[in-house]
Amino acid sequence: LIPGARASAQSLTPGPPGPFVFDIRGATSGLPSGQAFVPDPDPETIVTIPTRGFGGSAGVHVYAIQIGPARLGAGVDLLYARGTTIDAISTLTSVDPQLSLNFGTSDGWSYLSAGVGVTGVEAEPAGISESVRSLNWGGGVRWFLNPHLGVGFDVRIRHLAAGDVLPKSTSVAVAVGLSLK
Repeated sequence: LIPGARASAQSLTPGPPGPFVFDIRGATSGLPSGQAFVPDPDPETIVTIPTRGFGGSAGVHVYAIQIGPARLGAGVDLLYARGTTIDAISTLTSVDPQLSLNFGTSDGWSYLSAGVGVTGVEAEPAGISESVRSLNWGGGVRWFLNPHLGVGFDVRIRHLAAGDVLPKSTSVAVAVGLSLK
């Protein structure tokens, strides 16, 4: 060590994942689509509806219990994605509580997670505004550049239950961004 030099940001003996993390990410998600999203369909008119949206996600997770090689986590992610075409605008918002199994150290870890939440879909000009139960599952990874700031990504699959107007559907979201602990 050079006198006055700072020690390396990474620990020589890192602890388990956590104890908590905040995520802020850019995201893209599939959007539900179908006949319900076309107001008064006219066979003469072709209407394009968005099938993918862009936006962001935020989440908070805590890690408390060691289970074999994994650390059990609990948290919630929020997702907002908006898609537009010349004919329509659709938005998807999702609140995703999750339980996760996390593998690695406090310097970086991968995870698998799942939960049941609520997803809302709005579409104009169809006038759709409905919230349905959704099952989410997926995984990702976080790498910490220093003791408090990291980067990571998440891939999440949502199975949306059928609603009064919305058909049963599945969407895939990918989010990339920053993690803070």
